[in-house]
Amino acid sequence: MALTAAAAGAIAFWVGVTFPGPAGEFPYYAPLGAVVAMSSTVMGSVRRSVQSILSIWLGSAIALATAAVLGPSPAAVALVIGVGMLAANARWLDDMGHWVPTAAVFVLIIGTADPVAFVSAFGGLTLIGASIGVVTTVLFPQLPLAPAERAMGDLREEVVTQLRGLAHALQGETPPTKTQWSEYRAQMDPMLHRMRADRQLVLEAARANRRQAHHRSRLTRQLEQERSLEKVCFLVEELTQLLEDEERAGNDLVALGPQLRPHAAQALLALADLVRSGDGRVADAAVKADAQEALSELVDQIHEMHVRDSEDGFFTAGSIVTNIRRCLETPRPVSEDEVYG
Repeated sequence: MALTAAAAGAIAFWVGVTFPGPAGEFPYYAPLGAVVAMSSTVMGSVRRSVQSILSIWLGSAIALATAAVLGPSPAAVALVIGVGMLAANARWLDDMGHWVPTAAVFVLIIGTADPVAFVSAFGGLTLIGASIGVVTTVLFPQLPLAPAERAMGDLREEVVTQLRGLAHALQGETPPTKTQWSEYRAQMDPMLHRMRADRQLVLEAARANRRQAHHRSRLTRQLEQERSLEKVCFLVEELTQLLEDEERAGNDLVALGPQLRPHAAQALLALADLVRSGDGRVADAAVKADAQEALSELVDQIHEMHVRDSEDGFFTAGSIVTNIRRCLETPRPVSEDEVYG
């Protein structure tokens, strides 16, 4: 992206230098437009270009109207900045709205001698530079699959850490206290938010991207992996909360008890191995068989113990089993409409 932006800026500057008329005296506005337009996605580049040009033209109009009444003065500067800042909050300008007061100040202070020529150069060359930036992005589009895969890998490791922490907590002779449970919590939320952000960037980058056809299968596979991992992450979070509430020191009745905790720990360790062994869509068959066997052993023990003849305890233990079993299920495939729509 840095190389693409550099090339677009150089071309835009060359166009600005060779531009005829008074606009040629301000060639640096062309590469400014190219840089403003650059984005990691084609649609993002188009959106940024339109928003920045509209912001510049709106700021220029505010400055020209103010200069016609007050002329360049401290009061005029204060007025264009204030009005420009208010206009910058327009939702349709998004994060490009900051160009409204910037353009207004430029036009008011620098362009008063020949406002028409300056505004034409400022707005026109920026538009040309932005167009060059968009074309460059279309010709050399980004498809950031690698960062998304790294984010997914980091989240997978965090889920494995959480599962192993839960298993370790259940291997003691007594259930953990509330404080001890908090020490076993992994930081999954930041990793999950990062994976979602990277996934959204990939989806946006795939739109109007000429490279998407070549990477279609990889992109579809990656999205399936992310959806599956996100589902497992939610289930593990729910399982963590369930254990913290129901298998805690001080409770009159615990969900598992000393007889079931070791079996639950083994099931969680087997699930952690399964999560690590696959890519979210498929997993090692032997590892999956081990995980299913560990879960079956836990189920058998629950039926034998009847959780001390407590229906409430049986229900809670069953919920733990259900969460683990759902983590072993095959993920829902992602349709092409979700990928490219």
